[in-house]
Amino acid sequence: MRFVRKGLAVLVLAALVTTAFAQGPKPSLQTTELGTGGASIVFVHGFGGTRLDWLPLAKYLKDRYRLVMVELPGFGTSPLPDPFSLEAAADQVDSVIATQNPGSTIVVGQGLGGFLALRALARHPGHARGLVLIDAALKSPIPVEDQMVQQLVKFMDDNYEGFSRLAFGKLGRDSAESAILFAKMAAVEPATVKAYMRNLLRADANKDLKSLDVPVELLFTGRTWKDDQTWGEIAKRFGYEDTTIAVPHRLVSAGTLVAKDQPDSLAELLSAYAAKRFAAAK
Repeated sequence: MRFVRKGLAVLVLAALVTTAFAQGPKPSLQTTELGTGGASIVFVHGFGGTRLDWLPLAKYLKDRYRLVMVELPGFGTSPLPDPFSLEAAADQVDSVIATQNPGSTIVVGQGLGGFLALRALARHPGHARGLVLIDAALKSPIPVEDQMVQQLVKFMDDNYEGFSRLAFGKLGRDSAESAILFAKMAAVEPATVKAYMRNLLRADANKDLKSLDVPVELLFTGRTWKDDQTWGEIAKRFGYEDTTIAVPHRLVSAGTLVAKDQPDSLAELLSAYAAKRFAAAK
């Protein structure tokens, strides 16, 4: 069990989505759209979240931007790619991004949503002006051996309920928030969770980050970046090989539900980044 718990810690960390301006496949993901601004912000949630978790943030941004909140592939009524791959899931996310004006769009991805958004923009350059990653891991901080993969996959298949509680039972900043987030994860089809987990074990998005054609903004919440930790420690834990790629921000009093915890502060950070990126496009 100690081996399984250690493996799960690595696994969960790694897990940590109308007028067409660009050609591409018709979007198949469920979205909620608000706002009347000419510029767009596309939001992609992570594990333990849904597209509607961004709504508390909307009142701070909807008068300036068009907000597009995306449901991850396999979550809600958004279909999971068949056959599944992280690349296919990223392409589904891009099918939404590609419907926006590429010169006035930024993408915000949290956790798994950040990983997929990064891979989407790396695979489809020119579809946005910028990317903000919130608590997003790029790879496992330690090598994942075949034996660990096999053990974790077997544990998921044999005891999904136990795996789910170990992996997603403490996603919140306190027990009440963790219960809310676990209930959301319990509503996700086990096949979806297993598909992502199997593929994330050895995933590495560092090449995607290096190849990105737009600047990236990094943001970490107080739940993931404690007061006594350095950026170097966080970078290692979240698999960032290049610690100079961006100067990260911290939202201390925030966690997985960051859009609810600190909507005003998050809106200020996103607006400042968007303003810089859109000004650079002129």
